[in-house]
Amino acid sequence: MKKIYLISDTHFGHDAMIQYCGRPKGFEELLWKGMQILQEDDILIHLGDICIGKNADWHAKYIEPLPCKKILVRGNHDKKSDKWYLEHGWDFVCNQFKNKMYGKKIVFSHMPVVWDGDYEMNVHGHFHNSDHRRHEPELLAVKNGYQKLIAVEWTEYKPVLLKHVVEEYDKIFKEAHLDS
Repeated sequence: MKKIYLISDTHFGHDAMIQYCGRPKGFEELLWKGMQILQEDDILIHLGDICIGKNADWHAKYIEPLPCKKILVRGNHDKKSDKWYLEHGWDFVCNQFKNKMYGKKIVFSHMPVVWDGDYEMNVHGHFHNSDHRRHEPELLAVKNGYQKLIAVEWTEYKPVLLKHVVEEYDKIFKEAHLDS
């Protein structure tokens, strides 16, 4: 049975995540272990910021071996060409996309987007689990109940089922998401 999973801000090779987000040393291996739940029939939507530096190495080690279909929604650190990503394990690359899934019209993006009345939920990454980006103008301009932040620090470094995010986000991330 096909399942759709989300993950964001894996930041393979970005040691500053240890300081910024409280990630443990060697968090890359935790992420890899967490991604072992992905099966051939599954779809992984990565909401951007795959790695920092050594792109080919990180992709060869952690992205290309994944058996599932892989969609990359580019993050601010994903600077390679679409062609490069398609040649390194991704099946689709975009800046954002909208789709109706599990009864909700969802926009998938790296950074939160301004609500335009054309969607019911914005699933995004970028802000992690910490205050290190909380005061960015982008967040202050769009913050409302439509945005649903995905942070690996909240999901035990595992992809999370889109179905659960749509149906139970507030319950799952009750104490974790960025409320004022």
